[in-house]
Amino acid sequence: MGQAELIHHQHLLLIRSIFFFYGNAASEELSRQIANDIEKHWNGAGAFAMLKHNKYKVAFDIRGFYAKSLQPQDVFENHNPANNYFRIEETSPLEVSFVDGIGCNTGYFLLQNLLQDATTAAHEYGHTLGLAHPH
Repeated sequence: MGQAELIHHQHLLLIRSIFFFYGNAASEELSRQIANDIEKHWNGAGAFAMLKHNKYKVAFDIRGFYAKSLQPQDVFENHNPANNYFRIEETSPLEVSFVDGIGCNTGYFLLQNLLQDATTAAHEYGHTLGLAHPH
């Protein structure tokens, strides 16, 4: 998920998202890497949006933090639409990375997916924003 801000004087639609990573395979370095990968891929599209006949550049500001001590209550009581919570492990119950639902701010990253394919995190981020797979 993310929080959008319209900056009129810059003709910019800024979408901010914060990721909190936890799990046995999570680390500070990996958390920064994932956030940088997501931001690079989404900003690389160079997207624009038309709002009331005005063209706005769409930009993403993605931050990633290692949340070693994250508790379930932290997630359940979250009211910030920018916050996302992803567990990172060497194995996955589904054998792939996934979000818990389209438009959901929680999910699971299989470490192998992050290391061999830098687009996995960006792909799953799209699901947190409400995007489904195209037909």
